[in-house]
Amino acid sequence: MKKYIMIGLAVLLITSLGLVTLSREKIPAFIEMEVKGVRIDPVSQSPVVILADREGKKGLPIWVGLLEANAINKELNQVSSPRPMTHDLLHSILAQAQVKVKEVKIVNLKDSTYFATLFLILNKEVIEVDARPSDAIILALKSKVPILVSAKVLDQQGLTLSQKEGIGERQGIRIQELTPSLASHFNFKGQKGVLVSEVVPGSASEVSGIKAGDIITKINLKEVGGIQEFEEIFDKAKAGDSLRILLFRDEKFQEVNLFLKP
Repeated sequence: MKKYIMIGLAVLLITSLGLVTLSREKIPAFIEMEVKGVRIDPVSQSPVVILADREGKKGLPIWVGLLEANAINKELNQVSSPRPMTHDLLHSILAQAQVKVKEVKIVNLKDSTYFATLFLILNKEVIEVDARPSDAIILALKSKVPILVSAKVLDQQGLTLSQKEGIGERQGIRIQELTPSLASHFNFKGQKGVLVSEVVPGSASEVSGIKAGDIITKINLKEVGGIQEFEEIFDKAKAGDSLRILLFRDEKFQEVNLFLKP
């Protein structure tokens, strides 16, 4: 009897271990992400590519070079160059050589540097090629293939996103929520405001003198405490109106007038 009990316990243990293994396999090693846009880091003034999961719950910012940021932005907006750029040339060479891009993965982060891998299909075989994330993202956009991020990297470096991704835009002004750490960086002591992350070149906002890194505190004497308030003020304004914008820059307040284009 004792022998049968021991056998039963062994079977139960093996079954339990099998169930644990199966449950672990359900956790994906990589998570598919989408490119949500290119922003300017107001602190370093460097371009940042924003990746977000399909549910819009978690994002991953990746700092890239200016040329790569422009290339990504062109792909997102489907803008073509008069002559082939470097990434256009690489994509054409792969096509002519009948090499298909299967997917790209951001696999690791080491010493503040992200590492990516290109998965290429040649003669029905999959080839792995080491790559910079920026180059891999551009080729993924051109080839319309998945961009995958290591779940471990996303867990360590990912940011929780709000429903609006913490980003708003009106009249060429791209803003983000003013976190306590950002407020401290700019030595801003106020309680309310939004941070300008980017100003679209050639927009009315650029003409008015608004710059990335500005903290907008009031519009037409009304306090701006978040993205929703910022957007509501602009949505109620009409073409041709002039908005008085109070902003904080270089540790002092100043006012600019923004004329809304018809």
